[in-house]
Amino acid sequence: MGRRRRERERAPWARLTPGQIGSFACPFWGCRAWLTSVLCCWRVSDRLKSSADSGFTSQGESIDVGLMRLLARIWEAITSITRPPNAATLFRRADLYRQEGRFEEAAELVAQGLRLQPNNGVGHLLSAYLHLAFRQIGPAKAEFQTVLGVDPYHPRALLGLARIALEERDLAACRPFLDKALQYYPDFPEARALQEMVAGWADVGVPAGQRPAYAGPPLAMERLKPPAAGREFVLTQADGTLVFSQQGDKDAEDLAAHVTQVYRIAAATLARAGLGALRRGIVQATTETTFFRSNDRLILALTFPQDVKIGFGLLETDKMWTNSLRELGVRA
Repeated sequence: MGRRRRERERAPWARLTPGQIGSFACPFWGCRAWLTSVLCCWRVSDRLKSSADSGFTSQGESIDVGLMRLLARIWEAITSITRPPNAATLFRRADLYRQEGRFEEAAELVAQGLRLQPNNGVGHLLSAYLHLAFRQIGPAKAEFQTVLGVDPYHPRALLGLARIALEERDLAACRPFLDKALQYYPDFPEARALQEMVAGWADVGVPAGQRPAYAGPPLAMERLKPPAAGREFVLTQADGTLVFSQQGDKDAEDLAAHVTQVYRIAAATLARAGLGALRRGIVQATTETTFFRSNDRLILALTFPQDVKIGFGLLETDKMWTNSLRELGVRA
């Protein structure tokens, strides 16, 4: 008897309390108090949601919205372990990731959710947004159409297709989507703004070779030579008519139409905000940076690599603008 008792005392588990043994038997048992505190914080965050949106409590103290999001993430992580997430949870998390720019992770969650609910309109809408983020226009169109197959008057799907048509410079296809969205949702502000933007536009998506030709004075190519670092230089009229493009450019008319469309969207946005006419602009993309100069009749675009110094780009664009106006006999 004495020998067995000494062996039990030497065994590490023999000195554990019942509560400690329970914490080993169930990993979550030992942290019940911590889980309860997180749950309480989450419940409090629900009550303070309206205050958190405004950034202040009733006592005027600032609420750390980031902390609330962190608690939500912790709670989601805990619940994802204790029970498998449903499609709605996956889509909510995917939308959060999408807004944070974590597109790959969001796409994976959307795919998981659609495997659980293949006909879920929210999932297909998120999938369309993510395809647009990856510049996958064809799949994005297909996903928007899938949403319309579930709900023919879904405003976000109609707006998405309208924006794609606008980007493709197909105003004839863009307008019906906007009209349909506003027919059933007249207070949809984004669709209303886009409809007003394109209402007075002429369609610049005319097939190549059928666009109006420039009828002004000829331009001396050697006097409009862009800087060595410049990738593309194009000068157009406000209606999309190509005036000049640097030698060697391919699809110069398509480039002129694209420049005109970008200018129209930016100019309409400024006008709607009451900020006046567009005279200068910079568009930074993943691989390039484009500088714009314009007046009421002409639009100039000069494109550089993405890492160009902004000051250098502005200076070179101003030089090209001045030389172009001089060649055309137009006062600055």
